[in-house]
Amino acid sequence: MPESFIKILAAIAPAVVLAFIMLRRDKRPEPIGWLLAAVCLGILIGPIILTIGDIILPDIPADSFFGAFMTSFVNAAIPEEGLKFAALYLLAKRCRHFDEMFDGIVYAVCIGMGFAGFENILYLFGAEDEWMFVGVSRALLAVPAHYFFAVIMSSFFSLGWFDKHNRRFYLTAAFALPVIVHGLYDTLCFSMSLNEDLSGLILILFLLGFKYIRNYVKSLTNTMLNLDGYDSTK
Repeated sequence: MPESFIKILAAIAPAVVLAFIMLRRDKRPEPIGWLLAAVCLGILIGPIILTIGDIILPDIPADSFFGAFMTSFVNAAIPEEGLKFAALYLLAKRCRHFDEMFDGIVYAVCIGMGFAGFENILYLFGAEDEWMFVGVSRALLAVPAHYFFAVIMSSFFSLGWFDKHNRRFYLTAAFALPVIVHGLYDTLCFSMSLNEDLSGLILILFLLGFKYIRNYVKSLTNTMLNLDGYDSTK
């Protein structure tokens, strides 16, 4: 089997697994065509990010904590989460099946996993001899992180979509909160390579934050199911 084919499988497998886990929780499954459309929108975000990165986004060296912070937010969190938000909004406007709170999570996860799969392919093919290590580390951290960002965004997006009185507040939160969490995640990742003396402490903070976000995301998914009138324990 060609190595390039194995790399592609290794890159997309974590995203497929996480998307499948969320799809299984959907009590009223969405049409496969719209799910694939969401995945394609997520994949499309990748080339757009690469294009605007070359043309618009500034080249900020991540050789200091401030540089890592700015790079994480300006070059990654804001454009990536902004385009995911735009994709989810476009899909929600056009899809008549977007009629339950949990639908937002399903479509947002498909968008996020489409993007994560595309991003993984770039990282694995760019890693050369270390692609296996990169693949494992991203399967355990980066891909679940994009999954978490998607659930956070979509939970508040759904609240705003179905609550016209508080729409502006919830939709603002749907964009802002994933940007903040994504930016801090990337900042910690960059910071671990900047200061070896503090790398252990940063890793502990990183893992504690990751565990907290994971529990918060689980709570959000259960809340959306409950708001739709389903039993989230089943």
